[in-house]
Amino acid sequence: MLIVSKEKIPNPIILLGGFLITSEAYDEIQKTIKDSFKRDIYILDITRKDWIQTNSIRGWSIILNKLVKLIYEISNGDKDKKIDLVGHSSGGIILRIFLSDKVFNNKIYNGREIVSNLITLGSPHQALKATKLRKFVDQQYPGNFFKEVNYVSIGGKLGINSDRTTLITKLLAKKFYTSISGNPEEDGDGLVPLSASLLQGSQKIIISDTTHSAIFGKNWYGTSLKTKEWFSQINWR
Repeated sequence: MLIVSKEKIPNPIILLGGFLITSEAYDEIQKTIKDSFKRDIYILDITRKDWIQTNSIRGWSIILNKLVKLIYEISNGDKDKKIDLVGHSSGGIILRIFLSDKVFNNKIYNGREIVSNLITLGSPHQALKATKLRKFVDQQYPGNFFKEVNYVSIGGKLGINSDRTTLITKLLAKKFYTSISGNPEEDGDGLVPLSASLLQGSQKIIISDTTHSAIFGKNWYGTSLKTKEWFSQINWR
């Protein structure tokens, strides 16, 4: 059955995954969006080696430069062609810096000129113990900073002791929440609490019974069921 989104947008979509998660983990998202919503979607190929280097500016630049290369390939060099971006977890933070018109490691990406919609899935936007680079993004470009871009932040929530969560979630979710927000009792996806994943000023979408990734439980953002749920709620620009 074809699911029709609220507004048909022809932009190609590029998805950047999360820390240490390789591209094949997003195959189900890609298939679901292509089959159910008739949208072209590309998964940015980032290796675990690439991710390990993201504790430095150089590591972030490696990922951003791969994104630029993929955009050029799918747009055939057309600088006016608009795109939509989806970032899972840490990927959503990195995509926020791509929008910037300021110099980042000797390069200006200025993605705000070509990005219509930026969608983040379980990204820790606001965190007490963020890395230096994540703090930089949130301090320099807080919330929906670039008004010409439609920001959409999606957060999952679940019962930690549900039969759908893994032992990792049951044992560690409250510790993760405490580290990120200081509140072990708030709702979240097993790793990122809602106070961090829902970006200020963005369209906020909360998905129930949804885990951060497959290691936290059965129904994560990338399953076909959950992809249809969050994708169909986006107010596309």
